[in-house]
Amino acid sequence: MWDGETGKGPIDPRLVNAAAYTNLSKEVAPWVQATGFRTNALRYSTGSQSNDGSIAEDFLINSRLVRHDRESEASITSYFTDSATAMLSMLGHEEDPGLPVVSLPEGVRLHLEFGEAIARRRSIRTYTGDKLGLAYLATILRSAAGITGVADVDLALGGQSLLRFRAAPSAGGLYPIDLYVAALKVAGLDRGIYRYKPNEDTLVQVKGASAVEHLIECFAAPDELISIRQANTVFLLVGQPWRSMRKYGDRGMRLLFLEAGAIAENINLATVALGFGSLDCASFYDDEVHEAMNLDGLYQALLHTVIVGYPG
Repeated sequence: MWDGETGKGPIDPRLVNAAAYTNLSKEVAPWVQATGFRTNALRYSTGSQSNDGSIAEDFLINSRLVRHDRESEASITSYFTDSATAMLSMLGHEEDPGLPVVSLPEGVRLHLEFGEAIARRRSIRTYTGDKLGLAYLATILRSAAGITGVADVDLALGGQSLLRFRAAPSAGGLYPIDLYVAALKVAGLDRGIYRYKPNEDTLVQVKGASAVEHLIECFAAPDELISIRQANTVFLLVGQPWRSMRKYGDRGMRLLFLEAGAIAENINLATVALGFGSLDCASFYDDEVHEAMNLDGLYQALLHTVIVGYPG
């Protein structure tokens, strides 16, 4: 069999059979339940009647949208009111008393054609350690979660509310994801962890240099695989699931993950357009990273990270 991707050699038929067996089959194996050490491959490639349950499958089933679900319909309809519109207009106006605030400079214009940016995007795992200019960071932040438009909405009882729209789509305009950035090597920015505030287009420093070191140690991948210490920034997508679930129920969690993916893709495309490298990384120990960022892990939880730096 010819390898169409590389254009080299025939593939050993034994490898083809092994690959097909691994990915296309699922055997019934009751003995798995009696096995003390079970890898993920063993758990999910067998049809054993395990008592462990499957959280992922349960989530898909329990977050399905069904017809005539009056409770869900009423929950969604309740957001088409003046009070809900006023609430949406207030998103992003949280106060941060006493925390250092950094105003972002004018960014760098993105000139790369969209199709070219998609074609060039690759996962980059090694970085040079050269410093990133603050203007470049500002561009990536705005591409990921910046305000891209506003609209005055008429209220039923009179008056108007101002709604702000961001670069990434969000179900119901609820924006349940806050974008944080760990600054490792950014010119003009102290080493620390910052929260991006789209409404003010500023960074609020929530943690200092010691928290950055703690954060780096929370990643599971060794330096030989990902040179995080040589990167410029780590973008941290922190979700507040309740904000979405109050309207959409369990399905709101699906929508939260979709929004995280959209934000991450914007980061990747802006990064490649600016000539840097990025890597989507989920290899972090959740409890440890929540401790480093002072998050409870339930009402505020780290969903995803994107590492950015000069390609090594």
